[in-house]
Amino acid sequence: MEHLYWDLGSFAGGAQFEVNLRGSTARVCLMEGEHYQAYLDGDEYEYYGGFWDVSPVVLEVPYDGFWCLVVDSNIQRVSVEVTQIFD
Repeated sequence: MEHLYWDLGSFAGGAQFEVNLRGSTARVCLMEGEHYQAYLDGDEYEYYGGFWDVSPVVLEVPYDGFWCLVVDSNIQRVSVEVTQIFD
């Protein structure tokens, strides 16, 4: 499964990240570490986000935890820039 991945680390609820996509639509997923492992294993997982074809995408951490960001554009090439905009 090809995807781009960022280990964001531990954040409190309310932290926000801006994701700029260039080159393709993509599924942008903010998820906890154990859900990322389930994603890799092909098991059920939960995430915050969705499919986006416009940028920027702003995602907010819903609660305190250890967070990962996944950008999945299937087989299409996508350029991604991630910036923390609110801590």
